[in-house]
Amino acid sequence: MSAQTSGVEPRPEPLFVLDLKENGGLFAPSSLEEIHNWINQEINFWSWVVGTQVGGNHDQGLRQALSQLDLARSAAGQASQFRELDPNHYRHEVAQSSERLRAAFFQCQLPHSTTPTAKRIELYRQAAGDHAASFFAAVFVPPPNGHHFQPQLLMAWRGMVEGVIERWGLLDSSPEARRASSEEVFEELRVRAQGMLDEKTLAYDKLHREYSELAASIEAADRQQKAGYDDAQTERQSDFEAQLAAHKKEMESLRRTFREDLSMKAPVTYWEAKRSQHVFFGWITGFVSFTGLVAAAIGMAWLVHDTLRSTVPNGAPETWRVGMVLIIGLFTIWALRLFVRMFLSHLHLATDAAERVVMTQTYLSLLEGDRLDSGEDRKLILQALFRPTSDGIVKDEGIPPSALEFLSRQPKP
Repeated sequence: MSAQTSGVEPRPEPLFVLDLKENGGLFAPSSLEEIHNWINQEINFWSWVVGTQVGGNHDQGLRQALSQLDLARSAAGQASQFRELDPNHYRHEVAQSSERLRAAFFQCQLPHSTTPTAKRIELYRQAAGDHAASFFAAVFVPPPNGHHFQPQLLMAWRGMVEGVIERWGLLDSSPEARRASSEEVFEELRVRAQGMLDEKTLAYDKLHREYSELAASIEAADRQQKAGYDDAQTERQSDFEAQLAAHKKEMESLRRTFREDLSMKAPVTYWEAKRSQHVFFGWITGFVSFTGLVAAAIGMAWLVHDTLRSTVPNGAPETWRVGMVLIIGLFTIWALRLFVRMFLSHLHLATDAAERVVMTQTYLSLLEGDRLDSGEDRKLILQALFRPTSDGIVKDEGIPPSALEFLSRQPKP
């Protein structure tokens, strides 16, 4: 879980790491403000050393350590001014602050304010005063070379002697003072540990609440996703079934159309052949009919002319010649009429065959487009397609009836 989610910001990367070990533990500041606060706490704890005027130079070790702390604080202040302007100089000042702190606690051996030694010095100062405490503390933070202890007052001797006894344990003295300092250090550690525990407990409770909320939101999102998935799956299933039904219907229509096409292919081929045949014979009979008419007209004109030419002037034509002309004319007219009726029959049959082909193709197109709504429509169309075929002979075509035919007809009742 991220820091934004938990509400507890993670500590940034430390500027430096100073391990004081038993003299204060680990110091890893992540900001300049943290460095300032830490140094100010130490300077305030030892500020009584600077204000004590006892003469001599026995406290030079303490003063040098405090001077290093002040320089470390100044370096941190300089670093804050160059953080944005000059990052390189900023890092240099931070490193200088770290070195000054190392000098104060390692070279000058200044006890950290949280150690039992520092607490023991503070308790002794409260009991014996600043003058005696300066000599007492100088035993633990000795002056550098060239500086000596020069106690002149009785309180100075007391502080120095008790410091020597306390540091090297020459006598089993002051057990209560040591116990009190240890208890004070322990109590301070207990308070710090309790504060840290309370802080971590609050952070843990907050994390636990946010985790519960996050788990609930994830569970709600999971239910929503499942419900959405089920609805989408149901919709997809419905769409699939609808498309499957439409596909089956379309395939059935195509299958039916294919079967009808196969079943209609033979009739279409048959009627196409019949149409071509009737057209062919129509041309032949039409040519014979019209050619015969012309030839008959020429022949009859020649027979009549020959008969009249052979007749005696102002006399009647010979009977056998007139009879021959009539018989030839009668048979010629009968033959021509027969060919004309055959021509008209082929013409009508060719037209009927062409219509059946067109009707069959139209039926297949309607069937493929699924535009035949009911079986009655199919039945009506199929009856028209497969109706009985006539011979195509036109009964009323031909020359008007003769007088003999007119007289021989029986009148209708």
